[in-house]
Amino acid sequence: MSYQESRSLTNIISTILITGIYSLVVYQRYLNGVADTTDVFRFWALTILIFIPISIVARIIIMSIFSIINAAIQTAKGEETDELEITDERDKLIELNATKISLIVFSIGFILALVTQITSMSHHMFFIVLIIFGVISEIVSETTTIIYYRKGI
Repeated sequence: MSYQESRSLTNIISTILITGIYSLVVYQRYLNGVADTTDVFRFWALTILIFIPISIVARIIIMSIFSIINAAIQTAKGEETDELEITDERDKLIELNATKISLIVFSIGFILALVTQITSMSHHMFFIVLIIFGVISEIVSETTTIIYYRKGI
C-alpha cells in the first residue's frame, strides 16, 4: 500500500473514531440533561464549535503519529522517506477529483437537510443530517483517493 493510500485509510479511520466518540459524549450529555436544549440553535452551535477544534487537534496528533510510524517502517525497510511526500500533477488531479466528488455528496446532504425542514421535522434533524453527510463526504473523498491511486485516473 502506498503512502497516499495509507494516509487516506488513516484519515477514514480517524474521521469515524473522532466523530463517533464526540457524538457519544454529546449524546450522553444530552441524555443526562447536562446540555442546554432549551434553544436548539444555541445547542447545535455550541456542539459544532467545540467539535471543530477538537477534531483539528485530534487529526494533527493522529497524522503526526502516522507520519512517525510510517517513516520508521520505511527506514526499517531501507526505503527513502523523502520521496513519499513529493506531490506531482497526478496527485493534484486525484485530490481535485476526490474533492469534487466529496462536495457533490455534501451538497446532496445539505439539500436533504433542507428537506427535513420543509417536511416539518425537528431542527435537531437538520443538524444531524448535516453532520452525517459531512462525515460521509469525508469518507467518500478518502475512498475515492484510494481508488484513484490503485486504478489510476
